[in-house]
Amino acid sequence: MSAISGLGAVNQNNNTPAISSNGATNAEGLSSMFLELLVAQISHQNPLDPMDGTQYVSQLAEFANVESLQSLKIDSGKNLALQASQQALQATALIGTEVDVAADSIMLEQSGQIKGAVNLGVEADSVQLRLYNALGQLMQQQNLPYSGVGTVRFAFAEQDAGGYYVQADAYINGQPQPLTTLLSGEVERVSVGNNKDDIILQVNGLGNHALTDTNQLAFSGNS
Repeated sequence: MSAISGLGAVNQNNNTPAISSNGATNAEGLSSMFLELLVAQISHQNPLDPMDGTQYVSQLAEFANVESLQSLKIDSGKNLALQASQQALQATALIGTEVDVAADSIMLEQSGQIKGAVNLGVEADSVQLRLYNALGQLMQQQNLPYSGVGTVRFAFAEQDAGGYYVQADAYINGQPQPLTTLLSGEVERVSVGNNKDDIILQVNGLGNHALTDTNQLAFSGNS
């Protein structure tokens, strides 16, 4: 009895279609499955009323479509995995590099400059930037003349260690319009997960930010 049971187990394993790591039958497994079904269908057909050859051709065409779609799915999965790996490598290369992230507050561990940028979607007469300390005291104010659409970069003079926040307004026809500030900081660490949305940058003084939320690399020589 044990010999028969063992043989049955071997036969079952040999006839089982190949299964991919995500639980789906792969292209090779689909081929084997289709051929087995086709042989069984031919073997058990009624000899007095055999199947029309066009039916086999139709089945073959349908199988070819399924096999192509399965192969395309596997290739797409490989491409996505490759892209995720490339993005992870690019993210780790940012360590030690300054980036701009959407933030209005920063914590200086030691004295240094506070710099960043604002993006203008419409033309403005000027841009006003104000720097406050943690007590809400105005430390510096800048008025930058500007007339076009695009990125305006700024840099405040060196400040003592501590917490600060920045406010920005664009003046359009004499009326102030609040702007989202982008502050610059050095990437200290990169945490990589399973996909691009799990790549987190730890930016000095600015906390953790997703790679997808990073606006751009900060330029040296800010004015």
